[in-house]
Amino acid sequence: MSSEYEKKSERLRAERVRREEENFWIYIKQLKDIGISYRVRAAEALGNYGDPRAVPYLIECIENETDSGVLYVAVNSISVFKDKRTVIPLISLLKCDDKWVRRGAAKALGAIGDKECIGHILPLLSDSNPKIRASAAEAIGLMSYWDFVDDVIPLLNDLDADVRMAAGKAVKMLGRGDLADKSDR
Repeated sequence: MSSEYEKKSERLRAERVRREEENFWIYIKQLKDIGISYRVRAAEALGNYGDPRAVPYLIECIENETDSGVLYVAVNSISVFKDKRTVIPLISLLKCDDKWVRRGAAKALGAIGDKECIGHILPLLSDSNPKIRASAAEAIGLMSYWDFVDDVIPLLNDLDADVRMAAGKAVKMLGRGDLADKSDR
């Protein structure tokens, strides 16, 4: 009886693996679909799958995509992989007109933690949009480069509560929790 159960389990596992592989390639194809909803769903699914083979396709997507919604989802998905190949395409998105795309790119670069990104993220600490300032602070905190804590500290007194909170978390990550605790208001 156990042998029959094992055979059935193995068949089901093999079928699941086959379907996942098939779905992976369907999602890759859908990244270029004319329908925005297909591209969004594909970008999201590829991030959820976590298969590193998706990275070059997601890079191509963020380099060529024109819809900011698709771009935002692709950026979030690509951040899952923390792959250094994504650094240059993500840096280029820091200048995107869409605040959500810029915000996602900053967070993704923070998750990757490549020190070469810091020079591109620091200017975002003074962006006019508070969401961008908050994301930049968060990214610097995620990178754990203590040299840049002094750049984040002024945001502890930002007018925007979300920026203050992100800066507080960042300075804690950067070893200055004493300052973060004083900024809570």
